Amino acid sequence: MTSASADVVAARQRRDVVLAIIERGEGGEIGGGGATTTTGGGGGSSRSGAAKTQRRATTSTGRKRRRGEAATGVVVDDDDDGDDDGDDGDEEVDDGGEAKRAASGEDARGVRDAVLASATASIMTVNERAQAINELLSQRKIELFRRGDALVYARVREEHAAKFKGLSTEDMLVYQIIQHAGNAGMWTKELKARSNLPAPQITKIFKTLEARKLIKAVKHVAQQNRKVYMLFELEPSREITGGAWYTEHEYDSEFINVLREQCVKFIYSKEKVTLEEVSEFVRQSKLSHVELGVDDVLQIVSTLVYDGKVDKIEDESVDYGMADAPDEAFVPKTYYRKAALPIPESNAYSDIPCGVCPVINECRPDGLINPISCEYMTAWLDY
Repeated sequence: MTSASADVVAARQRRDVVLAIIERGEGGEIGGGGATTTTGGGGGSSRSGAAKTQRRATTSTGRKRRRGEAATGVVVDDDDDGDDDGDDGDEEVDDGGEAKRAASGEDARGVRDAVLASATASIMTVNERAQAINELLSQRKIELFRRGDALVYARVREEHAAKFKGLSTEDMLVYQIIQHAGNAGMWTKELKARSNLPAPQITKIFKTLEARKLIKAVKHVAQQNRKVYMLFELEPSREITGGAWYTEHEYDSEFINVLREQCVKFIYSKEKVTLEEVSEFVRQSKLSHVELGVDDVLQIVSTLVYDGKVDKIEDESVDYGMADAPDEAFVPKTYYRKAALPIPESNAYSDIPCGVCPVINECRPDGLINPISCEYMTAWLDY
């Protein structure tokens, strides 16, 4: 076997060892994402089966970051700073942390960099470990993210890795920026500023990622001409979709009117009801195809109060679950009932054109604007 072939085999073996340690760490066999590995006076510590003794590395991993490395992780290099904790205070990692990984459906477990360094210290050098890590990152077999102040390596699922096969560095950069945005989405202009990529290239990348069902475009309900991009598996936030009151980004007034009418009928059929009772009625009646929470029902009931159809009363004789609390924490129970003095939907003052005329202050018998020649007044009288 030639020297070059031997080097290739050795590099592959090191990758396999690093990958095996990460897998064992996720399985709880060695210190994983939350625990560090310590060395006792004579007892040793948990490590890969390939090493029975370990030594403290005298050098640490220095990391260099550039735009393209957002896709492949970090390049690990020997910086001879004497610090072997595996964490560089100036390092930036292109992942949103455990919460973002959980939101995207990924496993948040993994092996801390310090544990990985400790487990491989006696079987490979720092540079060899760095090379193995970078090759695994570039092959999408593992991924790097930050959990608290620690760096964590995790195995990428096979079905997840298949979606990324063949993607360029710029493709992965755009994907990770969108991943950071969560379900709030990322606007094209903001993504362009963060990635420093030209707009035509970003548009091409969008098409590639959408074709692989890695991301999706969602219209913003407040700005119909603006699209935001998010991970394919995420549900858009209420700020984007408008919540339950919008259907296909259009305000669903018909649905709201039906909901209002049914709530009125329910409240009128009772002497008094609580918000929770109205919410339960809406749920059981299956008026909505989407789940409506108590806050959603409160918005409907509040419109009925503003329109004078329903009265809101607070019973201060009943403490809403705070009977033993001090007076300042007293919360009266709220009820809703049929309005004692309903507000009429129309009256003479609202029907007559003068009641809503924007230039009524300029109207006079001998003026340019006068009731005799007013076409709105004439139409109202003819009706």
